[in-house]
This record gives sequence, structure tokens and C-alpha cells, in this order.
Amino acid sequence: MKRKIFALVVLMTCFTLGVSAQYYVGGSVGFTSSKMDNGGADQDGTSYKILPEIGYQLDDQMSIGLQIGYSHGYAAFGSLTVTDLKAAMNTMVSTYADVYEDNMKLNSFTFAPYIRYNMLKLGKADIFVEGSVGYTNVKADGDPRNANRESKIDVIEIAVRPGVSYRFNESLSAIAKLGSLGYMNAKEKESDLKITRFGLDCDTYNIMLGLNFHF
Repeated sequence: MKRKIFALVVLMTCFTLGVSAQYYVGGSVGFTSSKMDNGGADQDGTSYKILPEIGYQLDDQMSIGLQIGYSHGYAAFGSLTVTDLKAAMNTMVSTYADVYEDNMKLNSFTFAPYIRYNMLKLGKADIFVEGSVGYTNVKADGDPRNANRESKIDVIEIAVRPGVSYRFNESLSAIAKLGSLGYMNAKEKESDLKITRFGLDCDTYNIMLGLNFHF
């Protein structure tokens, strides 16, 4: 897997050397602090994520890039809104994972190259669609019931995401991705557990925000 990742990075770099490309860096960060009151016994915990991004804008319509990130805990993955059942369940599960972080430590590494195509330009804003193939390695040390249990999970995701970017000036732009249409396959190395999901999730409560700096 490491050799394939390295080969892909080299290929992307070589491809961009022969074109008039604009380099940009950016990404997103997340942090949550959770507290649970269970009959007077307060418990708390934290989680965070760091997702830097590097890319090349080949022309006015096409960009290629790579996102590499690290996450600790669970709540940094999910939504903080509780306006529907799915968001409420995400919040409950992620809070539970955070406050029991002494018994269950979750850490993950993500590698996700992508291709972005600008479909429509509206002044300083671009409406785009982005296709990505991502790999995530999740390591879970223990769980709330058994602190000695360890597991490693490999996750492959193929996703198409619509979004919008807004160029403030030559050096700075903001970006928002709204939901996704995709496929996910997750496999636990220590067992026969395998999860496969395919679905469409596109709503205003599933937005990824970030900033890009252009050079």
C-alpha cells in the first residue's frame, strides 16, 4: 500500500510539471469537547482532526489534489447539529466515544487524491464536482467494555461531492463541499467483519468547509 501511495504522488507531481499550473495548499481542522452527566457522575473527553490539502489548478476548470489527514477520537468526524435523527445519533455515539477515551482510543490516517472540475462560474464563485478515492486506516485501542481489545480497520471510499469555491483575491479562496454520492468498504484485520455501504447523502447539515492559499 505504501509503495502504491508513493507512486501515485510521484505520478501526480510529474504530470503537473508539463502544464501551466497554479499551486495551492489548504485544508480543514476540527475539534470537539464532550461532557456527559450520568446520574451525577460527570465524564468528559475531546477529539480532533487535521486534514491538510495540496493541489494544482491546471486551468480554469480542472484541478488535481491530495488530502492527507490525521484524526483522534470520533466526534471530530460527525455533525454537531441535532435537527434530525441521524445527526442526533451521530452526536450521541461520538460523545460516548469521547468520554470513554481512556478505554477506547481511536486514531486514523487518511490519504485521498481527487480530481475537481468547475462546472459553472458565477462571478468570483465556482460550482464544482469532485471525485476522490480515499484510503483510511483506523486503529482502535480498546472499547468501552474491554480496554485490552485492539483492532485495525482499513477503509476504502469512492465518492463524488458537489461543492462551491469563492475566490477572495489572487491568494485566498474558501471552499465548501456539500454531502456525497459514494461507496465505502471497511474491513477489520483481526476478524471477518466487513462493512459495505453505498448511498447518497446531500443536505445542508453535511458540509465540509476549508480555506485554500494560492501561490
